[in-house]
Amino acid sequence: MPVRIRSGTDSGEPGRQEHESSSGSEPGGDAGGTADGDTGRGPGDAGRSGGRTQGPVTRRRLLGTGLGLGAAAAGGLLAGRLLSSDGATRGGLPATRPSAPVGGVTAGPSEPAGAVSEVPRDLLTIYGAPDSFNDLGSPGSAVRTVDIPGWGFGPGQAAFMSAVAEDGTVFISTTPFTDDQSKLTGTDMELEIFEPEAQRFTRLVIPSSRGRTSLPRFDPGYRGVGGGDTSDVLVVPGNDDEQRVMFTSLMPFYGWDVRAGGELPSIGSLRKDRDSGRWVYDPTASHTAAELAASAQPNIAARAFPTLSALEPRSPRGPASIARLPRSGHLVIAQYLGTGAGGTDNGSLLVIDPTGRVRAFWQYPQVRPLGIEVVVNPREISVDPTSEPDDERFVLISDARGLDYSTQPFPIQEFSYNESQGTISPRSTAVRAAQDGSRMESAVFDGDGTLYIARTRRDGLTAETLAVYPKLGRERGLVTRSPATGNWPVDSWGIANPPDYLVVGTDQGGLVRSVTLDPTTGAILLAGLDGLVQVIRPSGRGNQMTFRTDRPIDVGLSRLRGPSTRYVGVRRGAVDASRRILWLPVNQMVLDGLTWPYPPFKLDQWLLRVDLDVLLADH
Repeated sequence: MPVRIRSGTDSGEPGRQEHESSSGSEPGGDAGGTADGDTGRGPGDAGRSGGRTQGPVTRRRLLGTGLGLGAAAAGGLLAGRLLSSDGATRGGLPATRPSAPVGGVTAGPSEPAGAVSEVPRDLLTIYGAPDSFNDLGSPGSAVRTVDIPGWGFGPGQAAFMSAVAEDGTVFISTTPFTDDQSKLTGTDMELEIFEPEAQRFTRLVIPSSRGRTSLPRFDPGYRGVGGGDTSDVLVVPGNDDEQRVMFTSLMPFYGWDVRAGGELPSIGSLRKDRDSGRWVYDPTASHTAAELAASAQPNIAARAFPTLSALEPRSPRGPASIARLPRSGHLVIAQYLGTGAGGTDNGSLLVIDPTGRVRAFWQYPQVRPLGIEVVVNPREISVDPTSEPDDERFVLISDARGLDYSTQPFPIQEFSYNESQGTISPRSTAVRAAQDGSRMESAVFDGDGTLYIARTRRDGLTAETLAVYPKLGRERGLVTRSPATGNWPVDSWGIANPPDYLVVGTDQGGLVRSVTLDPTTGAILLAGLDGLVQVIRPSGRGNQMTFRTDRPIDVGLSRLRGPSTRYVGVRRGAVDASRRILWLPVNQMVLDGLTWPYPPFKLDQWLLRVDLDVLLADH
């Protein structure tokens, strides 16, 4: 998922953002606009009020400050110490016993630590608008630049998550320049589509239920800001033997008059038009929160899609991450936000079938390790492809914070979906790799069910070593060592579960924004905050694994940078295995450069092509 916000303990202003500390997975904010029915104000009001006092913790304040996905790069040291046991047990639980060999039997780094490899010829190609590449396209650059006429994201829209279809088309979701979905900077909801063979870029603007494509907020103080984000994008099989594209919106409503403007989808769909061969929006397979609620039992609808105000549409509770379960074909969704005023601040999990019918819902319970309440916001889901019927496994990485907005180390947790019973069940408690302040950042499974987790150090900016939990028999150590038994939200939430392997040499660069799998070779592909791309080559299975870590390659983001007030970085990539390509969105944002809100304007965005055959060749 989403958003990197400086905590209130840093500056007294919870909505202030930490420059260059955004997470690779991301959203934040309130998909329902306001929490008290005041349509003249809403998300982000606290950020522009000028006040620096630390007011009482309320649902409205949480939504207004948009403490989003991947929140705060610093702060919260006191609560962090209280919630970090440094190996001690809690609640009388026995200490976790890792399977051997913890720390990893590896071949060691294949290159000296800290070294950066020379960029091989024909490895990197970057696409974008003509004359947008700054120094990256200068003579002698190792990166090939390609001008695409008509390339251009909409005002206030930055590149975010990506996915690739069988025909080679690349889809890119969008996020605000603030990197915080509670502080939108655009006017519409859109996805970007790039067809490499035709070298054709399409800015696909999603219309509302009334056909509106520009939806400014009602309050003129927001200076024309409105529309919505697209937090995640996923390619799935269709019923007609053709693929479809699904996307989520954490913020599909931003305070306009719904009666005149209509509603934007919370879960959207694209299809390929058979006549034109182009990808188009499919409103018949897209769903607003109200439409999703209509398919659920009333008690579930009220919790999963609450009505925050009579003047607003139902809230979808911030759909952030979406993934397809391998046996049922159902879609599991992380709902980042709580239920609104008087309810819980914790997010939830939702499963829908391909028609949009709600099949399961799970509310994250109140978490009180050591008696200290922690707010849990589900951010990223990764699905185990080796799952069994009625036991489809997936892992969830959540953002976590204290009631004082202090950031807590992000945990990972394993769940099971039972299609026959329509249930979501936690199989492990929420765990960390170590009690050292490091965060579980992003994850991917390989074809054997081995789980790879990119981690971030306490500073929120730099990579920590990659954690690996192989599947040993039917389970991973997440479950066998830290099962969700008893009163786990109090007794065992946040405990350390040391990984079976820590891959040496994977902690050299910025926090990992993208972790993907090349299914052809089994290589794990990491891309970091600073534009370092690194290959991890596993061999063996279970407790007999070794890893080769290649020397990182600098893709040259520093040569794309414009004014110092802007930020350039990569986001989650997508692997086209048949064409041997890793696609990485490269975005440009404003972050602290301007006081939000500001009138929407455009910034250059790019798409990087990495040739996998060149990357994985032995140089």
